[in-house]
Amino acid sequence: MARVIVSDLADADTARILGDIAREAGHLVAAKYNARIEKFYDMLADFPESRQARPKLGAHIRVGVVSPYLVIYRYAKSDDTISIIRVAHGRRELSRKFLRGDPA
Repeated sequence: MARVIVSDLADADTARILGDIAREAGHLVAAKYNARIEKFYDMLADFPESRQARPKLGAHIRVGVVSPYLVIYRYAKSDDTISIIRVAHGRRELSRKFLRGDPA
């Protein structure tokens, strides 16, 4: 089982998303999304290469979906580690600049 590490950027993304959902749809809906995201992280730990590689975004970058959000992560096979880089709305245009957290 791979180790999952959530970056500060991804943690902030998730907090912002869940806060928005809580304000717009209520805390129960936000809790359901949080559970879906956590379940996705657990699945990645068991199947880290289950999502398609996205070499245009960087080496070993993969993207998973927790609809309508994207979970962008890097899998390092050498040490069996998954680094969650960002979590973004699926309509967001992904770029290397966004993954680094550079201002748009």
